[in-house]
Amino acid sequence: MGLESRLKQLELKMKLTNYGLEQPFDIDQYMTRLGLDPMAVRESARSTGRSIVEVMCEMIGIEPREFTHLLKEKANLVR
Repeated sequence: MGLESRLKQLELKMKLTNYGLEQPFDIDQYMTRLGLDPMAVRESARSTGRSIVEVMCEMIGIEPREFTHLLKEKANLVR
């Protein structure tokens, strides 16, 4: 299972269990917050055949495993 599909599963799970979230998860919004251009990230992912998350990790200089770890920490803080 790809990291992007796992993120979508986590998003759906959080929507079902945490009614306190006021805004839905928008990956484009977070790419922008990281200083990335969402269109450029998507185009790069499509042209290289990689996932959006892999491209994001490469662009910000972080390993996908570390990105996943940090994302899980943030998700646990929301609960």
